[in-house]
Amino acid sequence: MAEVAAGAGSNDSCTGHARVNPPTPPRPTGAEACEAAASACIPCGPVACEERLRVALGLPTADAATIATLGSTSEGCAAVERAIAHRALSDRLSSASALAAGIAHELNNPLAYVSANLSFLAERTTRVVEILSGAAPTPDDADLAVQLHEAMREARSGAERMRTVVRDLKTFARGDDERRVPVDLRPVLDSCVNVAWSEISRRARLARDLEAVAPVLGDEARLSHLFLNLLLNAAQAIPEGRPDDHELGIATRTLPDGRISVVIRDTGAGIAPEHLPRIFDPFFTTKAPGVGTGLGLSICHAVVAAIGGEIQVESAVGRGSTFRVLLAPADRPVEIAEPRTRPPEPGRARVLVVDDEPLVGTVLRRTLGDHDVTVVESARAALDRLSAGERYDVILSDLLMPGMSGMDLFHELSGLDPSHARRMVFLTGGAFTAAAREFLDRERVECLEKPFELEVLRAIVARHLAVS
Repeated sequence: MAEVAAGAGSNDSCTGHARVNPPTPPRPTGAEACEAAASACIPCGPVACEERLRVALGLPTADAATIATLGSTSEGCAAVERAIAHRALSDRLSSASALAAGIAHELNNPLAYVSANLSFLAERTTRVVEILSGAAPTPDDADLAVQLHEAMREARSGAERMRTVVRDLKTFARGDDERRVPVDLRPVLDSCVNVAWSEISRRARLARDLEAVAPVLGDEARLSHLFLNLLLNAAQAIPEGRPDDHELGIATRTLPDGRISVVIRDTGAGIAPEHLPRIFDPFFTTKAPGVGTGLGLSICHAVVAAIGGEIQVESAVGRGSTFRVLLAPADRPVEIAEPRTRPPEPGRARVLVVDDEPLVGTVLRRTLGDHDVTVVESARAALDRLSAGERYDVILSDLLMPGMSGMDLFHELSGLDPSHARRMVFLTGGAFTAAAREFLDRERVECLEKPFELEVLRAIVARHLAVS
């Protein structure tokens, strides 16, 4: 996402500021789109303006007549608007592509020893069965129990590491909707660092100094995109191969005026003086053709402006850059769920599991062996059982399934038997659709994300049984 090529510019140093004055809309529409694309380069003269519009529209050569015509018609303005949207999408895809290899690396490493340990467990548990069936132990079996315990511990550690990677990625998954809520910046910044780690670790040491700060009002996914872009920008300004010689820093502070400051700095190439005033302009880039779209920093600008914030930059060629994001604190604190203590063992619960993945049902039946567990593989089958009069203390349901979804089942039960609807707990691999996110926000139902901890699941079942 780095919008200024590493090493671009002279050997002179400079310091400058580029500020965002709220409220600036994230993206202009209609005639404003054409005007914004042109006005961004007014200081550079009409030739540069034509070139910027040429790049936006994908024209092979600068054509003043074509650009003038496009800028004076509604069709032309619409074309510019589509070009801006297309370039924004291209920028996001480019960033995703750049991260894909690193994320695959982060998943494949733990997957390698998880898979190897599971294969070892399969082999050695066969030997356990033989011994339990009467076979005489051998000297090789002396530390069998220790071997099995270590293999299981390592496999669980790898699974937890993969879950962390997936959790961090889910932070960035969103639709076109935007939700303004108090956001705790610490987990957002931690997730951004984790996702960008493959880029950072090859180039620099990480200096993390995250003081406790108040939450800010914004959209978690958009803030995550903002800080991930800035982290990648900082990392990619540093050459690969000498991480001990460079540092990338991230810090949070509360300023005397109450605003929250997030600082991301690097010891990379820096930004040339002539480029510094234009780095937030749409389509501005010093990279080679085909590398980047020139929208990364302009998107950061728009995200910050949309929530009434400010973004500043200081840079010295050959010494690095510092980006400072200033945000107002939220009026109300982040809602943090209090940890639930496990209630006393109340007895056996009747549990209905609804999931189209058969192995999820299998592991839940095995895990909840102290209870009476019924497993069905569709919401329709669950509704048939409940309509026939079957009663359950808790219903563990997948959220998104083919045909009738868990949300549809909830709505049907709300009319048929509200008491059963209140006993639903949704197990989900991620509410990745707008409808699913809206449902969870509106209904305030209980939700447990996959993969889940078995003790947490058992506590939920025991709690529902205690109040049924």
